[in-house]
Amino acid sequence: MNKKLQAVNLISDIGVESQELETATLRKSRIVSRFLSPALKFWLKSQLEQVEELKVQITGGDRQIITGKIPQAYVAAAQIIFRGLHLTEVELSANEIMINIGQIIKGKPLKILKPFPIFGNLKLLQSDFNASLQSPLLAQAIIEFLVPLLPPDFLEDIKQPINLYDQVAEISQGQLNFFVNMLSKFDEKISLTIHSNFKLGSSCELLLENLDLQISQQPTYNFSNQIKIDLGSDVELQELTLDSGQFICRGCLIVKP
Repeated sequence: MNKKLQAVNLISDIGVESQELETATLRKSRIVSRFLSPALKFWLKSQLEQVEELKVQITGGDRQIITGKIPQAYVAAAQIIFRGLHLTEVELSANEIMINIGQIIKGKPLKILKPFPIFGNLKLLQSDFNASLQSPLLAQAIIEFLVPLLPPDFLEDIKQPINLYDQVAEISQGQLNFFVNMLSKFDEKISLTIHSNFKLGSSCELLLENLDLQISQQPTYNFSNQIKIDLGSDVELQELTLDSGQFICRGCLIVKP
């Protein structure tokens, strides 16, 4: 009887210890779930110059999150500024995100440990696109795009390094119109006007068709009126729409640590 009683007590003790361990684990998991969303919000805000209406939602089991794996995350934001680029509305979702959960628990910043695909919808109003044209990042990209199109004798007369002035874009149905000034070596403004149909060439290529480039006080010259822009293998676009005064894009991007 004593042996049976000891065995019962032992089993009871094990059951209590198991329950206490499970309760402690759940308690810890709830804490992780409670501060993981704020940690992700803080990390996102640290990457941005401005953001409004930021919403973050993390879903998944506690055990997965404790191992550093976020099964699914959803982010929605409006009026974002990232490296000088103004984005009107953004919706992003991602699966299987590996993070440094152990360090987060100790109060360290969130870090991404492995590359993962992020799926998103982007809306850009014409006013925000024009604000983005003032960013050094986009301005440099435009210069690198324009230089191969411009005649060599014209480039010789342009003040170096090339800078853009008074750049303005107009977005219409399937078309992008761009107006910009450059300075000559004599500090005179030279106007450039570009009209082009704008659409997807493939999932990782933008296609400019019926491209028309006009330079003030310059004779017309021949160049390819169809240009492809390679976005790289980390990009996969499903939709690109230019409507009256707005730009809409839907696709996938590989995020790397």
